[in-house]
Amino acid sequence: MASIRQIRSRLRSIQSTKQIMRAMQLVSASKLKRAQGRLLQARAVLGFLDGLLQRVLADAPTLDHPLCAGQADGPSALVLFTSDAGLCGSYNANLLQLAESHLRRDTARATQVIYVGKKGHRHFTRRGHAAAAAYLDLAGRPDLAKADAIGRALMERFLAGQVASVELLYSQFVSSTTYRPAVLRWLPIRLQASTATEEYIFEPSAGRVFEDLLPRWALATFQRVMLEAFTSEHSARMIAMKNATDNAQELLDALTTQ
Repeated sequence: MASIRQIRSRLRSIQSTKQIMRAMQLVSASKLKRAQGRLLQARAVLGFLDGLLQRVLADAPTLDHPLCAGQADGPSALVLFTSDAGLCGSYNANLLQLAESHLRRDTARATQVIYVGKKGHRHFTRRGHAAAAAYLDLAGRPDLAKADAIGRALMERFLAGQVASVELLYSQFVSSTTYRPAVLRWLPIRLQASTATEEYIFEPSAGRVFEDLLPRWALATFQRVMLEAFTSEHSARMIAMKNATDNAQELLDALTTQ
């Protein structure tokens, strides 16, 4: 049986750990709140652009764009969003599991993997999936300028014919306690028939507006996905730190009783 001195030493150690976990929980909660605000803005912007796109397609449903023209064959690109740091529960494990299942179907390993975050980069490069590109040390910060730069680089890769399609594998944010892995086919863009009934006048023309609008819509979609991933990361870390804090308190109660 442990002596009183040993129990007191463990109490001090666990109390210190609890304070650290509690502080990390509060920091993650603060980051989550900021990221969630940016995500709501990004969703609103994308919704607005969706409405504009539907109006253009209602006026000229036969419009086409290079971002809609996928190649018949060629390698695909998978953009994997993971965190740079750990201590976020099963957040990365769920994403890595889905990515492994996705890559396992590609027996020829023709998929070009593009990593956003260190965890995915470290996991898959050790298993032979070299990085076609890697964007690390983002630290879960909702930097729209960085998201825009990454999105443009991916669009240039697609337009240059280096890849036939681009898929985004990320964690979709549902609520502060719920997030789930998802895969989005980003490029080529699949246009849907418009349901808009109003008539609009476009200057200089519907085709010119469409040509400028579609890349903006694609970038807004990529920014929204990146913000979904970062917001989910902060949510996962907040939950993990709360669970660690609660577990530490249970240990403290048990040791105090002992």
